[in-house]
Amino acid sequence: MKNNKRQEQKYHSVSHGFKIAMVAILFFLVLTRLGLLLYLPKEDVLPDEILLAVFLFIVLYLWFRERKDYHNLLALTRDLDTAYSALKQAHINVITALIKAEEEKDSYTKGHSERVKKISLIIAEEMHLDEKSKKVIARSGILHDIGKIGIADAILNKKGKLTDAEWEIIKSHPAKAIHILGPLKFLAAEKKAILDHHERYDGKGYPSGHRGKEICHEALILAVADAFDAMNSKRAYRDPLSRKSIIAILRQCRDTQHSAEVVDTFLSLLEKRPELWEK
Repeated sequence: MKNNKRQEQKYHSVSHGFKIAMVAILFFLVLTRLGLLLYLPKEDVLPDEILLAVFLFIVLYLWFRERKDYHNLLALTRDLDTAYSALKQAHINVITALIKAEEEKDSYTKGHSERVKKISLIIAEEMHLDEKSKKVIARSGILHDIGKIGIADAILNKKGKLTDAEWEIIKSHPAKAIHILGPLKFLAAEKKAILDHHERYDGKGYPSGHRGKEICHEALILAVADAFDAMNSKRAYRDPLSRKSIIAILRQCRDTQHSAEVVDTFLSLLEKRPELWEK
């Protein structure tokens, strides 16, 4: 990228120099012509035809250079956008690798983030969300539990009931995720979805007690996908719930824990796409 920048600066410096030279020549010719008209009005030292030809040549040259500079600038902008996108994806890939490494330590949660991402995207597609929202969902789905990296395995995998202090530590993982992802400014929308994915539609969730429309669409979708995969998976403290129980709980949580719109969409998908039950 540094070499590209140096080449860009060199190109613009040369191009700018040529343009200044052409404008200077044009200015010199105009002044010369005016001087001849003033002091030698009867002499045809610099015929109008020659002056017009030179003038047109310089104008065409400047137009050509301007068009060329414009297209070069577009190409450089595309290259920079591509490089920036690759850099952003590299950051996400590194973090994703960390998450997968953490999940590999626990057979109960192995593949959880990938499944949440997949289910969330299917719900988003069914709800006809735009491509920008789907991109946010894809990233936040894979990153939503990264805050748990900072929580002891003894708490995450505890088979018995959590103490109040342990539960408070578990509830801190959305905020920990935002702290970890803090330097990545381009993930602003994703960080919002991750922070809110344990908020409840009725305002009784955490960490901020947001409710209803205060919670972004992406977080509402993540919440349903996350809850479904948790119930449908074997955990350290229980076996997977039955399909009948999961459906009953999701219906019971409409407009309380979860958005009714998202729940209804997902329940419809479970009927149309039974493969969603598979892990």
